[in-house]
Amino acid sequence: MANILTLKATLRYTQPAVWRRLVLPDTLTFWDLHFALQLAFGWENAHLFEFSTGRGSPGDFLTGSPPMQPDEADYLPEWWHDPRQVALAEILRAPQDKISYVYDMGDHWEHQLVVEKIAPLAPNAPLPPVHCPDGRRAGPPEDIGSIPGYEMLLAALAEKAAGTRKRMPSHFAGLGKYDPDAPELDIVNENLAQLALVVADENASIEAYQQQLAARPQLVRQPPTPDELKKLLSGMMGPPPAAPKKKPK
Repeated sequence: MANILTLKATLRYTQPAVWRRLVLPDTLTFWDLHFALQLAFGWENAHLFEFSTGRGSPGDFLTGSPPMQPDEADYLPEWWHDPRQVALAEILRAPQDKISYVYDMGDHWEHQLVVEKIAPLAPNAPLPPVHCPDGRRAGPPEDIGSIPGYEMLLAALAEKAAGTRKRMPSHFAGLGKYDPDAPELDIVNENLAQLALVVADENASIEAYQQQLAARPQLVRQPPTPDELKKLLSGMMGPPPAAPKKKPK
């Protein structure tokens, strides 16, 4: 029987804290949760992501962006799980259960997710849509330079509001109207209402990309012949040293 999770997702190291409260069924997968968090914080799904418990030991739970290239899976830890195959109920089972969600391995936006409440869904009741009843502050812009860049943006916006700065720095071009205090929950919930379509569209894009990869002709590399190997090694060693010139008598 499905349960309804109430999760609080807080973007770590932000002051004042940027956070969202999500209410969603625990039958959803971590793949679904990834897109719910993207919509809730205003991210653009332009980078890799990862969910994890603990500190990356084999006994911890680890999932994230599915491998796209044929050999990418070879570089993943043995305890990595496909986010499309793991339901939230398998990991988030009780109040105060926690998991980390990192988006963009460069800027490393780390969100702490905490289960605040679990309520059983009534028998035969339809699954409710994912929604965000509460939250504070707008999510940071993409590629801003992690927390230090975000804090620099907040400082520049405060100076502009106080009249001590006329122009935003060039690296913040176009962000002069960004309002860090407005979470815009009405827009968040409008977007969350389209969560199933967003996930289905991403799945279709991945499938199309993988079909394109499979359709490409596979290059078969033949080992070099002994003569080719000898020529290759001689080229790496360079020409033989020239014989020393004899001095005239």
